[in-house]
Amino acid sequence: MTISDELLFEVAYDYYVRNILQKDIAKKLGVSRVQVSKYLKMAVERKIVRIEVIPPKIPQKLESEYETFFKQKFGLKKLFLTTGHTNNQLLLQSLARRAWEFLSDLSNEPMNIGIGWGTTMFTLATFDYEIDKSKWRVLPLSGGTFRLSDKHFDSNFIAQNFAQRLGARSVPVYFPFLMDSLEQKQQLQQNEEFTYINSIWSNLDVVICSVGYSISRSPLFRQNVFDGSVLDRLEKLGIVGDVLTHYFDINGKIYDLDFMQKVNNITLEQYMKAKTKVVVAGGFHKIEGIVGLLRGKLTDVLITDTNTAKNVIEYVSERDWR
Repeated sequence: MTISDELLFEVAYDYYVRNILQKDIAKKLGVSRVQVSKYLKMAVERKIVRIEVIPPKIPQKLESEYETFFKQKFGLKKLFLTTGHTNNQLLLQSLARRAWEFLSDLSNEPMNIGIGWGTTMFTLATFDYEIDKSKWRVLPLSGGTFRLSDKHFDSNFIAQNFAQRLGARSVPVYFPFLMDSLEQKQQLQQNEEFTYINSIWSNLDVVICSVGYSISRSPLFRQNVFDGSVLDRLEKLGIVGDVLTHYFDINGKIYDLDFMQKVNNITLEQYMKAKTKVVVAGGFHKIEGIVGLLRGKLTDVLITDTNTAKNVIEYVSERDWR
């Protein structure tokens, strides 16, 4: 038997708006209370009901104090804060919501938007939030690879879902992330498809990405996209993070490493040329990565949580005092 949207709306309205108990709704419809519970679940699944949990607002004074510190210390243009959480999944959801609020305030005019990969960007792209940016054009900032089975690193999936929630056009990238040789990459660069994507990468209005942290835990190494010798070199250099696979140390120095010559992703020059660079990152595990990112002036906008912001301030203040 097909359950109509009209019935689900009636049940949901009675329960959520009129505050009628499930047992009374069941009696009214001549069904069991269990069936009413199923109707309410179906109403959520069909998006007749949208349950929204709003995080508490950040005190204006606290946000102002933190923003002043980040501007004076790092030259950061804009800091956006959300509430801190010890639960990582709740933190990711909170960061995603704050990022969408930021995006909703941007211009509706035609723009090129590049989005990175990873757990934070996956959460952003699949977060239940929709805005009308139909004139935007969205694309991934790297090629793809079959070696990364982790869904959080499916760059086209992330970009397509992100674009869908914006009502925007998605431009997929079909060439590989890593070539077998420099010669192969040089041949690819002559390809019309690569030339087209590369031209957009050179003219990005907004880049939105996160910051990598533990190099050894990165799927790029755990799933052998890069071999162990690369990991050893990065660890010896004191790498604390990366932005779109451009690796930097705690002082923000980015290292131009030869193995990156075989990688197909946005170049550092293209990234820095983007009009607005937005990094969404939070959690104790990302503190050093965020410090290096800020010291290297590798972002214009940082979206993070109060706990992370406080820890970053304490990290740099403690070391400056020494």
